[in-house]
Formats: sequence, C-alpha cells, structure tokens
Amino acid sequence: MSKSTEILNEILQKLSLLDVDAEAVNETEVIAEELSIEEEEAPAVEEEAPAEEASEELSEEVVEAEEETQLMEGYVTEEAFASKIAEMEAKMAEMAAMMDSELGYKTKAEELSSQLEKLSEQPAAEAINHTPEAATEKKPVYNFGMQRPQSTLDRVFNRLTNK
Repeated sequence: MSKSTEILNEILQKLSLLDVDAEAVNETEVIAEELSIEEEEAPAVEEEAPAEEASEELSEEVVEAEEETQLMEGYVTEEAFASKIAEMEAKMAEMAAMMDSELGYKTKAEELSSQLEKLSEQPAAEAINHTPEAATEKKPVYNFGMQRPQSTLDRVFNRLTNK
C-alpha cells in the first residue's frame, strides 16, 4: 500500500468512530475513490506530489466536515422543535383543564355573572338632590390654648395669615 491510501484508511476509520453525518462520509468516500483511481492511472514518479496534495485537501475537508457536525450538534432541527412545542402546549392545556376542574374557576365565573344579572335587574339607589336652601347647623369653633404665651411658630403663622 502507498502512503496516501494508508492515510485515507486512517481518516475513514476515525470518521466512522465519530459518527459524523452520512453526507460527510459519502464525500470522503467519493474523494477516496477518486484518489485511488488517480493513483492507479498516474505514473509512479508523479504519484507522490498529487497524493500529498490530495491528502492535504482531504484532511482539510475532513476537518471542515468535523467542524460542521460539531456545530450542528448544538442546534435543534425544526421537526424536533415543533414536536417539543406541541408537547408543551398539550401539557399546558392538560394542566389548565386540571386546574379548572380542581379549583372551579369556571363555576366561580358563572356565579359572578349570575349575581351581576340579579343586581342589574334591581333598580338603582334613590337619587340625591342638592337643595341650597336647606339650613345646615353650624358647628362651634373651639380654640384651644388662646391664653398661652406666643412661640416663634405662632408669630410666623400670624404674619403669614395677616398678609
């Protein structure tokens, strides 16, 4: 075996261990097949230079494929996201139904609406009219502490009210 095929075999083994997605594996297999075909067709003298370049290109592509798969592992697919959302909505609906049955929110709302209907049927309270001619009793004004000596605060208030 030549050095390039050994390198390709090692890369393929590492890829199979990493469980990368099928597209990256298919690409590397196609590239490996192309390289093996080129090795058979090319003369022995020119074989080393293209094989080294191809192995470098292959290793770069493998590194890029590994990076892409690592990035994709952190993301969620649309189908998985939609299924999780549907599950959460179903659980929320189930919990809401359970709370309604246990706590009786709907029955309380129905009771309040029936009370509101009963109250709306009754007439409103009697209207209150203002009559300015009605006499009101004047309450006496009590002044406490009129005989005490004046303080500074008393003098300030007297000046403010006299102006």
